[in-house]
Amino acid sequence: MKNKVILIIFLALFTFYSLLLIAQKEGYYKSRNEKAKILTQEQIEEFEKDVSLGRSVDIRKYVLYEDKDYSNNLSDDIYSVSLKLESVFDTTIKFIFNGVSKTVND
Repeated sequence: MKNKVILIIFLALFTFYSLLLIAQKEGYYKSRNEKAKILTQEQIEEFEKDVSLGRSVDIRKYVLYEDKDYSNNLSDDIYSVSLKLESVFDTTIKFIFNGVSKTVND
């Protein structure tokens, strides 16, 4: 049973690695970066054209990538709980180490 689990994990990792290798060999990442570069160059040219024509320039018009907020109520609640847990752990660890410190120093 244990050997089957190890074999399945190994095969899954090997498959994932193979897919990434194929994507790299086929130029997926290169083409994606080239596309972003071309779009950026097009935006620069459009910006320069608008400046030379004396149009009003707003940077938001030329920026293609905007930060998106993917948070929702669930993620906000989980973040709040994690902050509370962090506070509890921090307090507990400080209490333990202060006790140990007092014991060692005495």
